[in-house]
Amino acid sequence: MSSRVFVTAYGASTPLGATGDEITTALRDGCSGIRAIEKYDTASFRSKYAGVPEEGNAAIRWPSDARRCGDLFYTDLAMQRLIASMSDAGSVDDMERVGVFLGVDEPVLDICQTLDFATSLRPDPVGPGYENLDEAIETHFRLTDFLTFDPSNALRRIHRVLPFRGPGMIHTGLCSASLQSLGAAFQSIRSGRIDRAIVGGVSAKVTPEHYIGLEAVDVIATDDRLQPDCLSRPFDSRRSGYVPAEGAILFLLESAEAARARQADPLMEVSGYGSALNANHVVKPHPTSEEMVAAMCRALKDADIAPEHIGLVNAHGTSTQLNDKHEADAINRVLPHRVPVTANKSLHGHLIAAAGAMETLNTLLSFQAGIIPGTRNLDDRDAACDVDAVPETRDAQVDHCLKNSFGMGGLAASVVLSRCA
Repeated sequence: MSSRVFVTAYGASTPLGATGDEITTALRDGCSGIRAIEKYDTASFRSKYAGVPEEGNAAIRWPSDARRCGDLFYTDLAMQRLIASMSDAGSVDDMERVGVFLGVDEPVLDICQTLDFATSLRPDPVGPGYENLDEAIETHFRLTDFLTFDPSNALRRIHRVLPFRGPGMIHTGLCSASLQSLGAAFQSIRSGRIDRAIVGGVSAKVTPEHYIGLEAVDVIATDDRLQPDCLSRPFDSRRSGYVPAEGAILFLLESAEAARARQADPLMEVSGYGSALNANHVVKPHPTSEEMVAAMCRALKDADIAPEHIGLVNAHGTSTQLNDKHEADAINRVLPHRVPVTANKSLHGHLIAAAGAMETLNTLLSFQAGIIPGTRNLDDRDAACDVDAVPETRDAQVDHCLKNSFGMGGLAASVVLSRCA
């Protein structure tokens, strides 16, 4: 049996705020969530700004708080707020039919831990003592340190609050991870395997070790002539890279029957999902945008919605030269009727594994507010990005939005999101 699938609750910690009202105001007014990084000393970095939630910027300090995992900090906040949102309706029962599907960062070794370990050994790397390396590791590292390398850690945090017994899935597909997770949860509910799912994304990549790598490969915006809130500029001729961001966004997805059973009001419908892979290059999109086109076409087919019924595209829109150009080409091939396009990363930066979830929440709030959010900093649209990118927020009642998330390595995902009447 096939069931319709709805978002009925959400909780978040984002660069634009923690509540629906705060985020809606930022979307409507074009307010930037990109701010100076306070989590660590940026003196030795070119990049000193990011889309950091205010509560993360205030609570996390590196290296003194290196053992406080940012992803778990944000997960806890989002989960608390999700539970509060769910309490507006009846309780969730039958945990056997509740699953969790999350997009998360790939685990990395914390530099502070590595330095601590190095200084715990003798300073002479060829002297005596190194034959007991295993013993030294066992002595120095705590069990909790090893657990931080486990990408499924967020599942355990959620389980503490909501002891689900259905499937638990983690996706580490970088920029498309949380939208892939949303699609997997949608398919599981629609097919009848489960009734409900906690789904979303968690990312905490605004760290010294991550910025070292990003600056080394020159993918983040570092135009010193621009103000921090002007650095992220999708589809603009002056774009020079993306602005990293972080946070957590969690949704409750329910079948229509499950939502009715606990008298929950549907907030938005997930109507279709498409995914594709074209591993042409480790970073660059396929030269003819094949994976992007395939994901969008599959999402439309899955939703049984004709292209002309799509009233908005919420673009991946990273503000990088190649991604924006290829996505614009793909949009025009799939939706030739000049559909309005919004690129939310212009406001809050790129949340990596949580990007798709963040922009799905933006779409939900835009449906409710009756707006198409403007693409900030779109001062001079690049001729190579010939799409109807909306520069200023406009009032509009959109019925169906196509949301894209296109990750490095050619891993692409698209979903069709529909307004609830």
